Amino acid sequence: MNNPRSLPRSTPHRLWPLALCVACAQAPAKDTQSRPNLVLISVDGLRADHVGVYGHAPSPTPSIDRLAGTGLRYSTAFSQSNESLYSHASLLTGRYVSELALPDYQRFVVPESADTVGEILSLYGYRTGGFVAGGHLRGAYGFEQGFSTFEDEADFGAFFHTVPPAIRWLDEDRDHPFFMLLHGYDCHRPYQHASVFHHAFDAEYTGDVDTRVQGITGTDKIYAGSYYPDFPIERMTHATGDPIVDPAGYPRLVQWAEKSSGGVPLSSADIDHLRAHYDGGLLAADIYIGRFIEALRARDLLDNTLIILTSDHGEDLHDHGFFNHRVLLTDSTTRVPLILAGGAVPDGLRGTTRSGLAQALDIVPTLLAAAGVPAPHGLTGRDLLGDRPPPAAVFQEGVLPMIAARTPTHRMVFHGVPLRSPWFDLLLAEAPLSPDNFKLYDHGQDPEELHDQMGGSPDLSLASTLRAQLIAWRAQTAQSDAAGRPPTDPQLRELLRKRGYW
Repeated sequence: MNNPRSLPRSTPHRLWPLALCVACAQAPAKDTQSRPNLVLISVDGLRADHVGVYGHAPSPTPSIDRLAGTGLRYSTAFSQSNESLYSHASLLTGRYVSELALPDYQRFVVPESADTVGEILSLYGYRTGGFVAGGHLRGAYGFEQGFSTFEDEADFGAFFHTVPPAIRWLDEDRDHPFFMLLHGYDCHRPYQHASVFHHAFDAEYTGDVDTRVQGITGTDKIYAGSYYPDFPIERMTHATGDPIVDPAGYPRLVQWAEKSSGGVPLSSADIDHLRAHYDGGLLAADIYIGRFIEALRARDLLDNTLIILTSDHGEDLHDHGFFNHRVLLTDSTTRVPLILAGGAVPDGLRGTTRSGLAQALDIVPTLLAAAGVPAPHGLTGRDLLGDRPPPAAVFQEGVLPMIAARTPTHRMVFHGVPLRSPWFDLLLAEAPLSPDNFKLYDHGQDPEELHDQMGGSPDLSLASTLRAQLIAWRAQTAQSDAAGRPPTDPQLRELLRKRGYW
């Protein structure tokens, strides 16, 4: 029992004391055979209001709708960020990005010091499998931690790529409960992933936007109803060595649009057609998600499985003039579906909806509670199947210099100061309550967040209260100063990879 080689291969040194304690215990928290299987499905880029059960018609999500009908649906759920790397880090650790490492988009990876849900569950006898569609979820960004099986070969792939190996993995070991992460980019921009459906919606469209707005960054060149083909998309090199799109280019696009005469106007039909592409990709994702759920059912696994379906962020889809998600912290880019289903959901909660705020930070506590596993100290999320009241506000961190507080009725955004600045908290507290520093939206009067109240005659008392919530959140949240940079020595990187760190 005291031989470290008996521990899961992905167990880092920092968790060995906990692992040895678990291994030496007389009995696990729950009997191995009775503990539920756990599945986390992340539909990358899926905003809630394009799911049928959340009100979109015609529905591109029949499988997800059926899943929600037999489970618990949260109607007002949010991601912790507006970008895949940051948001998935929170999804899998239950921590804010700034708790894990310095929130520097060019260097951030999930650090080895983080306790991922896969690492924790593996200590309690769960086998763990991650089937992700590459991109920012590859092992190079730290997401391999905690998974005994981790497949990330399809770069910016779809559920077409991840569901088949995930189903095969179900049959490899039926003696232990499992935790699985299943992920796909089907409805991620540029909304033209290959699938059996190219024009499942808006097939009557006769325009030429498909041929004009091409390439993976084509939609990034759209702003305020025009396409700017000559706008230069700039890339930067991430610490992993990957070339990634520089999100600072989106504010530059706004400046470019103000000065350029080379914009190609897009009609409302063009805009709607691009949105239809998004729904077509979502339909393709839904079919493969349905196939996976039926695979669980066919193997008699569904009745003892908790499925959590959500997303890491939304897409603006031109609600605020953009066809991307990184430039804004709004409902369009951060309000996501959140559905809990499967036989592990208590009978009394099936077919119900909860309206209180929910967030990505709630995922890890919910998974651990279902497994009967104690949560690490300091997690602020809650068990979504329990009766703990919802938070008063959801706090979010953007990849551009901005943070937000989203309450049930309002959203406040503080912008313009890099999160890694040593003066961030001072400036948050002292900056004038003006449009240069803050945005304020009233969801009762302006649910689409089109009218920034800071630009008119804002309620300064309300603005002060929301700013105080942001200040209190920052004060209560440990801020990491770790660089988050992966090791650069190739031999060390390979050694850590073999041990499950990368």
